[in-house]
Amino acid sequence: MTRALPAFLLLFVLTALSAAAQAAEGDSSGNTSADGSLNKLLARASEAVRSETYRGIIVYLREGELDTLRVIHRMRDGLEQERLVSLTGQPREVIRRGGVVTSILPQNKVVLISQRKHDGLLGSVAQFSADRMGEHYRLTDMGQRRLADRVGRLISIEPLDGYRYGYRMLIDDTTHLPLKLDLISDNNVLEQLMFTQIDFPKSIEDDEFEPGYNIDGFRVVKHQAVQVEDKPVPEDAWKPTDLPPGFQLAEDGVRRVTESGFVRQMLFTDGVAAVSAFIAPAGLRKPLEGATTMGAVNAYGHVVEDTQITVVGEVPARTVKRIAENLVRETQSASRDGSP
Repeated sequence: MTRALPAFLLLFVLTALSAAAQAAEGDSSGNTSADGSLNKLLARASEAVRSETYRGIIVYLREGELDTLRVIHRMRDGLEQERLVSLTGQPREVIRRGGVVTSILPQNKVVLISQRKHDGLLGSVAQFSADRMGEHYRLTDMGQRRLADRVGRLISIEPLDGYRYGYRMLIDDTTHLPLKLDLISDNNVLEQLMFTQIDFPKSIEDDEFEPGYNIDGFRVVKHQAVQVEDKPVPEDAWKPTDLPPGFQLAEDGVRRVTESGFVRQMLFTDGVAAVSAFIAPAGLRKPLEGATTMGAVNAYGHVVEDTQITVVGEVPARTVKRIAENLVRETQSASRDGSP
């Protein structure tokens, strides 16, 4: 994973999603008996981050650094669009149209264009699976709270083991859009995303999704999209074994990184957290050995014979290490199992 603009682009990797009301009538806190109703509320939040039309100002806190962003979002005719503009630090702008993400860096006079499947300011929330959440997280209704002149319900999503982080999410009573999202480890807030101002217009005009900078003459860099190849699995294909509890293989694809070089990418999820594994020929880049931490993101890499394995995710260090050390070649796996 690369982070040329950590505090900004991380919003797109963020690896949770009224009436909730009816789930827990009144203002009582600490009610875990209505997990079914809380699951429904989280499912509505997951849908709202894709479907709601809104404008707002959001602050993003990570490692003691604060970024302020203007966000504009809409879903129209099945197409999700979003525009983010930095209000602090270096000028930056990101425009998303469906799966195409355009990042504008005016100081460098560069435009980066890439295709990403699960992006968006609250993209991680959109991928939450409320149905699977109860297996490895405890949901608690923390009662009503007020933020950005709106009332919402605060939900605690507490991990049941040390393989995942926890979350606190304030969900708007009317639209179900998350107004605040905390990522938590050992009762400490690792990252925080919070609206300080938001409104929900009936519609937003097309020109609000156009670049705010004149990009004539900027250098355009296009990143290769992930390409999944339809071909037989080779005998020495890598496969996951002994994954952390609850994590399952959700996606498995191949990405071209050079004219003749490919990287295999696997995505694992427990229904809330997401972890990516990259398997590449050793020597394409400087080898990564051992653990690396960047805020809430942990990575673990090691080289096995002629292959570099790198696992990255917004999960504790033990999770990425376990996944990395349990990716084995098919032939090795067969030997472990005693198979021919």
